[in-house]
Amino acid sequence: MKAILFILAILASAASFAQSHKAKEGLTVVEAITQNTFGICPGYYVVFKNGSKKTIDAIRWKVTFTNNFGEVLKTDTGQWQSGNIISPIKPGATTKEVEDAFVKGATQVWITITEVHFKK
Repeated sequence: MKAILFILAILASAASFAQSHKAKEGLTVVEAITQNTFGICPGYYVVFKNGSKKTIDAIRWKVTFTNNFGEVLKTDTGQWQSGNIISPIKPGATTKEVEDAFVKGATQVWITITEVHFKK
């Protein structure tokens, strides 16, 4: 019984380090970068790539901030929309987005795309 509990504990701790970005409907995260200045993450930078055959004009996502030990410090949401100045994301193209955060101790950021809106 102790061996089973030990194995389960190892698997649970390994799962906390198995963070990755999560795609949806052909939209993927190429990279997501955070900065840590004086122990605070002021924001993050994310690059999305449209791998679908349709033009994307809006995105929503969940962002998870962790430290180097994989401990979750904060979760939040973000969104991007095209408009008069910002062009939609054509098939095969990428877009960059910068968001503010101000999370103490965060050194890594993980993006889970929750909603993709295609231009009509």
